[in-house]
Amino acid sequence: MLAIGLGAVNFVGALVLGSLLEDDRVIDNMGGFIAFVEVIYPVLLAYGVSFLLLPFIRYFWVQWRNGKVEKRNQQRQNKAIALNEVNNLLSQKIEYAREFAKERIISNQDLAYTTEKSILEQEAGQGDKVDAEWQRRLNQSDT
Repeated sequence: MLAIGLGAVNFVGALVLGSLLEDDRVIDNMGGFIAFVEVIYPVLLAYGVSFLLLPFIRYFWVQWRNGKVEKRNQQRQNKAIALNEVNNLLSQKIEYAREFAKERIISNQDLAYTTEKSILEQEAGQGDKVDAEWQRRLNQSDT
């Protein structure tokens, strides 16, 4: 409220100063300082108007933005409520997704290759394992 009062006093003072500057007798009697004030009078008036107008515009802009935020928050709240009301299909999908989220620890027996040895050394050491895998696949395709 004090800022509004200060802005109003500033604006009214600028208007009074403008009316005084219209009288050429006052300008002639006061001299150089009044001539300077007459030159910067438009700046003083613009400052007084903007001191009141900019917060007024900002207030309505903030209200508009808050309305958009409130609308978006309400949409999010509605979606959260819908997700909390789990139906059967959604429960199945969530359970199916949990199967993929299970942690599996990979050991050396699960590895086909490693970077610790060259590929030729690994191939030579795993010949029996590779042959057994090929034989298993051949047997599967026959049946």
